[in-house]
Amino acid sequence: MTRSKWHLLLSMFAIFAVLAFAAACGDDDDDDDDDTTASPTTGAAASPTTVAKPSGTITIRSIQFESWDPHFSDFNQDIEHFFMVWRGLYHLDKDSKPQAAMADGAPTVSADGKTYTVKLKKDLKWSDGQPLDANDFVLGIQRTCNPDNAGHYQYILTEIVGCDAYYGAGKKTAEEKAALLKAVGVRAVDATTIEFKLTDPVPTFSIKLALWPTFPVPKHKLATVDAKWPAPMDNVYNGPFKPSAYTEKSGITLVPNEQYTGAVKAQVEKIVIKYIDDAAVALTAYRAGEIDATLVPSTQLAAVKADPTLSKELISYPATRTTGIEPNLKDPTLAKLEVRLALSQATDRKTLNEKVLNSANIVSTTWMPPARSGTNPTAYDAAIGFDPVKAKANLKKAGYDNGAGFPKITVLQTDSAGNKAIGEFLQSEWKKHLNIDITLEYTDSKTRSARFNSGDFQIVLGGWGEDYPDPENWILGLYETGGSINKQSCSLKAIDDVIAKAKFNQKDEERRQQYRDAEKLIVENVCGMAPMWQVGFHAVVKPYIKGMIENKKPDDKQVPGDTSVELWTTTKK
Repeated sequence: MTRSKWHLLLSMFAIFAVLAFAAACGDDDDDDDDDTTASPTTGAAASPTTVAKPSGTITIRSIQFESWDPHFSDFNQDIEHFFMVWRGLYHLDKDSKPQAAMADGAPTVSADGKTYTVKLKKDLKWSDGQPLDANDFVLGIQRTCNPDNAGHYQYILTEIVGCDAYYGAGKKTAEEKAALLKAVGVRAVDATTIEFKLTDPVPTFSIKLALWPTFPVPKHKLATVDAKWPAPMDNVYNGPFKPSAYTEKSGITLVPNEQYTGAVKAQVEKIVIKYIDDAAVALTAYRAGEIDATLVPSTQLAAVKADPTLSKELISYPATRTTGIEPNLKDPTLAKLEVRLALSQATDRKTLNEKVLNSANIVSTTWMPPARSGTNPTAYDAAIGFDPVKAKANLKKAGYDNGAGFPKITVLQTDSAGNKAIGEFLQSEWKKHLNIDITLEYTDSKTRSARFNSGDFQIVLGGWGEDYPDPENWILGLYETGGSINKQSCSLKAIDDVIAKAKFNQKDEERRQQYRDAEKLIVENVCGMAPMWQVGFHAVVKPYIKGMIENKKPDDKQVPGDTSVELWTTTKK
């Protein structure tokens, strides 16, 4: 018995209540404007539309991506680019419900929920005119599961049969890897049919098929699963745009992809993306008319609100993102719980947000936003919130009474005026309340991202933006021992045990409570994260641009609607 109607599939989703809120995305970079993660869905659903010849150019600010490889990457600045030039089987609409993109309708789901079959649209093509078929999507899943590619988001595919075993085969022989690759539960039944085999029924699986780690691979460009991913100008694309020029650390230019099969085609002739790490510099460029849209740095939010012109161009709303202090638990000093607690308890979040960040965010000690967990933002104030007395006592327990003998600690951030203001505030706070000296290190966005992913840091300021609307997205892969995106090296058996219970739990409220239990353990043990605030999204957009709107809260990264670029239009010539 199979189910092939959307309403049946969505009924199953309703049981698990996973479609309550829209997607955002991935790891946050540590710019004070939260250049994250973190969002990975494509544009809002639209009916087939006849679009006039594309016209005009839109220029925006972004930051240099770490990787061009969607099967490897985990940073928002990367993912923003991916959704402009590639698309998956599905996308999420404004209500976070999956809608067909490259797929020709809903998946067929077996009665036991363990087999998904997806039919592709006919005559799909890459931007170079070569056919795109089921084997390209199979290769995409295999690349994300591949141990040598080491995709950061492999954890979202853990329910696919054999994916975990293959991903963990880094030290095995080539023959052993080949055997494990064959056992991964995805195959092309024919050129337009893909079959997925799952270990357990997972209510979020169709949502995950809208995310970038499941994007197709051009098999005519990469003959094998471990082949190197082509650079921007050497690659091919199946999204609304494709690159026409690219210079690292300078920018990328996108033009319409004539082979794109989406309901809405590209409506502008060109999108120019300028790489500017410092959002304050970008705002100056916006004022001068050099760019048409950019994030507003928190440190300048009050000035923008007071400006008679900019205030009318300001777009603000809460995002499902969290920013905090991220300690690397492999560091011998930060491995001490008392040190981590002391740093968190010596941080006056309220003053930082009000005085430095112009009240741009919502102060919080919770990891999951209230919209996802239902937890009060102050729930963990007593455990990790601002309390200088507790902070001093914990530092003393750690063996550094009044800061005596405290080792050198460096906080790594992207180089921007806003981040410098945050860093200097923390430096002052920790000196005042703990009598310790910390070093502030600033670098470009690509280097910061690469160092975080490689574990080459002591503390970063960053966080997470939601990828899909379920509490598991805030826990799985991030905080269990060995998780593919657990860069802070959190490892606590109690957390692992709770996650193991929740992972495939079919009782929805019990499952959600288990993830709340995991959150409590993470926060109270500062196991890789001391949350500081829930992010507010603030951007300015020129009035001659239309369609650059919040299509699915909170999927925006650098400007509103930046994963729905086919909806953008401009009247500026």
